[in-house]
Amino acid sequence: MKKLNLDKVQEFTPFEKVEAGGYICGIYAVEDVPEKEYLKISYDIVEGEKKGFYSKLKKEKGWELPKFIASYKETALPFFKGTITSVEKSNKGFKFDSDETKLVGKKIGLVLFEKERINNKGKKVVDMRVDKAHSVDAIKSGDFEIPEREVIADVVETKSASPFGSKAKVETKAEVNFFEESAGETPFDTTDDTDFPF
Repeated sequence: MKKLNLDKVQEFTPFEKVEAGGYICGIYAVEDVPEKEYLKISYDIVEGEKKGFYSKLKKEKGWELPKFIASYKETALPFFKGTITSVEKSNKGFKFDSDETKLVGKKIGLVLFEKERINNKGKKVVDMRVDKAHSVDAIKSGDFEIPEREVIADVVETKSASPFGSKAKVETKAEVNFFEESAGETPFDTTDDTDFPF
């Protein structure tokens, strides 16, 4: 094998993980996707013992900050309003005024939960997803609920009227989630590399 210089290589050590729960977060970037009628919101934890957790992983591993999607389709407007109200309550004097750029640099309370998925290697992995937005005060007072892990159901054999026999399909317990994060094989998606005084 080729000669390796391992003197300056840092040995791999497992990193800490964020557990399901409520966190006070900061909004680092917002992207409007008008053709799909949603905002893609990048965030990191900005208070507590996990402060800067995702920014640290971005620096150390090259991963990007996580994002969640807030849909403003007609059917999702009640959920969207809940997100905006949470930001307004968390930032004294702030008014949204349908200007997504004003969200950048603001605090928000987010409840995170675990969701299973199959990655591109066919392996079951667990991601942390945003369930719901709350005010910072609600997170501090513990006024929120943490959903149970969203699991992938077992493969189910289904009978077919076809002469070729039965077919297997994978069923999941996934429900419509207006805060569903964007998919990606890295744990987090892209965002601008901007500093904020959270």
